[in-house]
Amino acid sequence: METKEKILTKTEELFMRYGIKSITMDEVARHCNISKKTIYQYFPDKDSLVKEIMEVHMKEDICLINALTQQNCSALEEVLKISEFMKKDIAEIHPSVLFDLKKYHSAAYEVFEKHRDTHFMETVVKNLERGLKEGVYRQEIDVRVFARLRVIEIEAMFNLQLFKEVDIDLSLVQLHFIDHFVRGLVTEKGLKQWETISENLFKVIRN
Repeated sequence: METKEKILTKTEELFMRYGIKSITMDEVARHCNISKKTIYQYFPDKDSLVKEIMEVHMKEDICLINALTQQNCSALEEVLKISEFMKKDIAEIHPSVLFDLKKYHSAAYEVFEKHRDTHFMETVVKNLERGLKEGVYRQEIDVRVFARLRVIEIEAMFNLQLFKEVDIDLSLVQLHFIDHFVRGLVTEKGLKQWETISENLFKVIRN
């Protein structure tokens, strides 16, 4: 592994485990088993390091989500696959990461915002349009409104004021949110399909 890639990978592990604010450049150096001087050869400050980690993470997410959406499946099956991916992804993220980005690393947060408002929004919009054609989503829904609602739900999961419980599992919160979201979208046909295909993933919150 190249030195820069090693720094990015291992620092992201720290951020996801402990949050961004709490990790110093000294701790990054120790975790990577290199000197701070070496880190500064690639990244002039913590801001630039956080921004590049965010850029790499977003690109990886785009590739993974694109792979899921290009599979030959129905709109609701696509939602389920993305939910499974997000459940795993969110389980590895410290709850304060988004808050830390927004408050302390504005350039990196802008990377997140751009991803949110372009790729993620369009992914949701395309899924909604497919679901309408398939007859599993209600025809009266406003696609852009529901797409924005989904974005708001995801951000809400990382709102430390909303979910103060120390032991709360954000991956389960995500499942509650997507289940609630889908049930507000679907026709009778769609509801039957959703309950059938999502039984295994969602049984933990339906029992």
